[in-house]
Amino acid sequence: MFDFDIEPARRYGAFASYESAASPASIEYFGENPATEMDRLLISYTTPASYVLDIGCGAGHALCWLAPRVSHIWGIDANEELLKTARLRAERLAPANTTLIYGGCENPDVLQHIPEASINVAFSRRGPRLNASLLRSLRKEAIFIQEIVSNLDGYPLGEIFGRRNYSLPSASEQEVLLKAYTDLGFFPISCKEYFYEEFFRDADHLAAFLSQIGVMLCPWLLPHALPDKPYDPANDQEALALYIRYNTTPRGVRLLRQRKILVLRRVR
Repeated sequence: MFDFDIEPARRYGAFASYESAASPASIEYFGENPATEMDRLLISYTTPASYVLDIGCGAGHALCWLAPRVSHIWGIDANEELLKTARLRAERLAPANTTLIYGGCENPDVLQHIPEASINVAFSRRGPRLNASLLRSLRKEAIFIQEIVSNLDGYPLGEIFGRRNYSLPSASEQEVLLKAYTDLGFFPISCKEYFYEEFFRDADHLAAFLSQIGVMLCPWLLPHALPDKPYDPANDQEALALYIRYNTTPRGVRLLRQRKILVLRRVR
């Protein structure tokens, strides 16, 4: 970790792929780590000749890790603080073949900074989805790799805290997303789902995590009726106590996590 990472790590923690004091005490992947699989896929689908786009590059961890393996990599993010951190990281680790762009990935004016039909591999690690505006920058044979935080992530945390009134079956939300990508001209190569468990020492530890990762109590993937409402220490104590009552194990307070990894190819 560099000196410029200290404040983003404290503020964003796991949301921006940092370890922090609020990070889980332990994680049980049961032999299947989605982050390891994303790394494997990125290595498998890229070559020294690849032109790559990191959609939602955040603090630039994945971008700078992948940069030495490819010809050029672009990163785009709408969070100015995290993008500034990514620039500092790129200056230290991979200055020659990285381009970082501030703005939303649905804004055509922002995307003009990426050459037309240049990208043959695009990816998003828990970031924005593929959209029509991005198609201009992608080659006809482009590959898109996405790690998704599904709506079942954290179940039943959102239900107990009154942030979710209904959770669609996991397969249903995947079908909705794949239909949207098919409409954009992308066909699935593979779809893989992961469930793993994180453990927290006690109520204070879990509360610190929920305070840092505000989106934990908000549906990630599909539209929802209830408004986004991050953890509120003043009003959520009873819900926190109820969750801990039913999810305390010998290893600590258990939190179920879920990820999906999609690999798609452009067919038109």
